[in-house]
Amino acid sequence: MSDSLSIVLATANARYAHTAFGLRCLQANLGQYQKDTQLLEFTIQQSAHEIAESILLHEPRIAGLGVHIWNAGLMARTAEILRRVSPATTLVCGGPEMSGSSPLSPTAQWADYIIRGEGEEAFYSLVHDLAQGRKPEKRVIEAPPVDLEKLSDPYDLYTEQDIAHRVIYVEASRGCPYRCAFCLSGASSDLRYFSLEPFLGSMEKLIARGVRNFKFIDRTFNVDLKRMHAILDFFLKRPEIGELHLHFEIMPDRLPPDSLELLAAFPADVLHLEAGIQSINQEIQKRIRRNQGIEASLSNLRWLREHSGCQIHGDLIFGLPGESPDSFAEGFNQLVTLNLQEIQLGLLKNLPGTPLSSLSDASTVYDSQPPYEILQNDHFSFSALQKMKRFAKYFDLYHNHGNFPESLALLRTLPPSPFHVFERFSEQIWEKEKRSYGIPLVRLAEYLFRFLCDHLPDERARIADCIEGDFRRLKGRRDHLPFLKEEDST
Repeated sequence: MSDSLSIVLATANARYAHTAFGLRCLQANLGQYQKDTQLLEFTIQQSAHEIAESILLHEPRIAGLGVHIWNAGLMARTAEILRRVSPATTLVCGGPEMSGSSPLSPTAQWADYIIRGEGEEAFYSLVHDLAQGRKPEKRVIEAPPVDLEKLSDPYDLYTEQDIAHRVIYVEASRGCPYRCAFCLSGASSDLRYFSLEPFLGSMEKLIARGVRNFKFIDRTFNVDLKRMHAILDFFLKRPEIGELHLHFEIMPDRLPPDSLELLAAFPADVLHLEAGIQSINQEIQKRIRRNQGIEASLSNLRWLREHSGCQIHGDLIFGLPGESPDSFAEGFNQLVTLNLQEIQLGLLKNLPGTPLSSLSDASTVYDSQPPYEILQNDHFSFSALQKMKRFAKYFDLYHNHGNFPESLALLRTLPPSPFHVFERFSEQIWEKEKRSYGIPLVRLAEYLFRFLCDHLPDERARIADCIEGDFRRLKGRRDHLPFLKEEDST
């Protein structure tokens, strides 16, 4: 094999608006082989046959597949097709899903080489060996953490199309100082930082190119408060600040007063903060090796909601080892009282490579296929967890999508608690729909209207006003609400 060869890097994103940041990092660090490399992005709505065909049109000598939890099944089928149709193509699989997977996993079994860990240096070395006619003996390549100072900047690889229509991912650090039992990030490497000045220079170039939507993939943005303040100050002083949208993941208990004030200085809706809570039960937090102050977290989130224009996304996980339904309900109720714009309710996942299994009791059963969700444990039967998945989906439709803020405020006043009320509501929707997707907005509005009227019969007119106001709040909604007309005629 000569120094000149065709390389394709490919993956399937969850949706078109997402971009494959990891593949851009690989391509940026391929040195003399970068010119021979094509980056192909697909979505999980596409078929494996279509993806394989597009890859093979480039006649690659090497094909690298980025495998994630959301595309593992699709990438496994794509890898199989590539192997059967083009056995001469060297197939390399990497990405988070390969970090803890078995070499005999559905995707890995078709690969010539598997790269585990940070792949920039390992993939370059593999490509260089193959270009020189050398075949590495080890099929599974364990890639150690790279020296961030030696990496080439991937941001120039974002195209004008990306900038105009897609989310731009950036990273100021790698690794995580915490060791949460359910997360791969804490198990991978210690926290390391990209040099601040070059990083800010790259951000300035992206803004000059027209980027307005930045999503930081740092696992915990506010570990080093001095760096956090420097990055926030950089964006806050930009003349484009009102046009920007900045997403960060934070630990909400680690926000001293000066950090809170800095976050509050941003214009409304510029900052989107993803605040991990997972459980408000301190004993559960200890059990999953999560070091977080619950009271400080809730207090800081409350302050931000009352004094800032930040969009706040809170996370809770159901199915954590030892967490009962009552404990989860208490956590949900406490987050709801904070009036966060989004509350993501996620089912526990036992990702390969994490220590979660060792912390779970014998009654716990996990699905062996991605996304590796818990199926049952000593507190939740399989049926109960299925109900909780529907609860989460319906809550996302009603609350997180922002469709019915005033009407949901009425719902939260009903006894005995927001959790138990929404639980009853979600069960009623399921009884009527037998699905948790594809439900028209008008029908969602009707379900909420009738549920509220059943519980607040003396306030039907007020409920109708709330539903109508919520539905018409966003411009362009011209659908009729016939159930309200029925109300007027009674």
